[in-house]
Amino acid sequence: MLRANAGIQGWQGKPGRLPAEETLQFEKKNSSHPPFRSVASLPLLQQRKRKRLPRRGGLQAAAPGHVRFFFCGGVLIFGQNVSAFFHLPIEKRSPREFVRAIAGKLCPGERWRIFAMKQPFCTPAQALRRVLDAAAALPVPATERVPLDDACGRIAARDLCARMDQPPFDRSPLDGYALHSADTAGAGEKTPITLPVVMKLYAGDAPAATLPAGCAARIMTGAPLPPGADCILMQELTDSGEEQVRIYARLQPNANVVFRGEDIAAGAPIAAAGTVLTPAHIGVLAGQGIPDAEVFRPLTVGVLATGSELLEAGEAWAPGKIYDANGIQNAARLRQLGFAVERTHCSDDPEEIAARMKDLLTRCDAVITSGGVSVGQKDYLPTVLEMLHAEPVFAGVAQKPGSPMIAAQVGEKLVFCLSGNPFAAAATLEQYAVPALLRAAGRREEDCIPVHTRGRLTTGFSKPSKGTRFLRARALGGLVEIPGEGNAEAHSSGSLSAMMGCNCLVELPAGSGPVAPGEEVEVLNFVQ
Repeated sequence: MLRANAGIQGWQGKPGRLPAEETLQFEKKNSSHPPFRSVASLPLLQQRKRKRLPRRGGLQAAAPGHVRFFFCGGVLIFGQNVSAFFHLPIEKRSPREFVRAIAGKLCPGERWRIFAMKQPFCTPAQALRRVLDAAAALPVPATERVPLDDACGRIAARDLCARMDQPPFDRSPLDGYALHSADTAGAGEKTPITLPVVMKLYAGDAPAATLPAGCAARIMTGAPLPPGADCILMQELTDSGEEQVRIYARLQPNANVVFRGEDIAAGAPIAAAGTVLTPAHIGVLAGQGIPDAEVFRPLTVGVLATGSELLEAGEAWAPGKIYDANGIQNAARLRQLGFAVERTHCSDDPEEIAARMKDLLTRCDAVITSGGVSVGQKDYLPTVLEMLHAEPVFAGVAQKPGSPMIAAQVGEKLVFCLSGNPFAAAATLEQYAVPALLRAAGRREEDCIPVHTRGRLTTGFSKPSKGTRFLRARALGGLVEIPGEGNAEAHSSGSLSAMMGCNCLVELPAGSGPVAPGEEVEVLNFVQ
């Protein structure tokens, strides 16, 4: 247990449970926080009564300014500062051994602030569930009414139902003749029946009279069926007469008639709230005479790429610099899904990152960052989230690529911190950020989740997977192509070009070996 006293804080200063699979990150701060126990006093740990030690690993505060440690497994991460870390395995270390191991690593009198950082042991399924739940709990987006011409791709804000039967009358689906079916008895190629044509009906006409028995009405596609008629004979089975017509086929009642309400009945649902309106929806709504639709306003997403090495496209290249690809790719994908985007980048400075994120959060509904989430010397995003008093959703996913990803909530807004590696960023964007953002935008949950299918490989992958691994791929017609012709190097987290043309991810479970052409694999199809 991590207790929020004696200056010891969990993320956001709240008490937090620390299961054995999690770690602690000790971050040196030049601040006014109360000094924690220095190395000189740490040997007091030996004086604890063994019976008072809990069974699970963790950290406790004993008294103001005093810290006591005990562990039952895992790895504890210490650092002389936020940019220099070393890993200390302590599964089998006693408190005395632990104190001896860290002696000399910390200096007496230094001030330390302690906060919890979850290690990447959240499963992909757990991570997706957590971000979807967090998104669903956010306030419902504002709505607006837009003309149907502008409604395609937008999310319906309320249930849309039919106002009237469609078609609104019995009508003809073809060019031919409206008849009484009884008048066609005995008609055939060799025994035609001749009837007088007493009226002619086009689409848009309203029949002025009932069709008398023993007569025919010339009728065109879309025209209403005249009262009295109960069938329609196609023109090809007649001599196409205008004054009188020879009929070469017998018809049953209701033959070739499209009945009122056959397409959609008044009151029937067209699109439930949360449905993305497609051209088909728009067509049905238009057929109802509905001129507009109430939809959710698009969310605005801030896209922030961090890294002092980044250049904006168009800037002159300099040694050691790279152009920002993550930010612009993420922004393009979000725009493709209907989000408004505000994109920027900044250097590796925690104060600048925090200020830039805070600014984006004042105008945007969510923020997506790339870079700065791992354990490198300038990976400041965990610190920035703490500065912004973020509530963690998850920190790390047990997968490759993208394991360091963090999802958090700042107030009523979501923040997704993605890896700086291009493919890792692209993969986790599709797996977690996109579903959560779509859910927050008002989509039905079932339409936010990447669809799982099975496919047969046309190319293989030569590397075994110790943990869950995701590969970029192209799926079509039940076949799945992994780019790179089995070359594992093509699937490095830093490779972006192999994403071109890909529409899915192949999931390889933990402990699986290389996969060969012809094998069936699990496929995660990108949300559209």
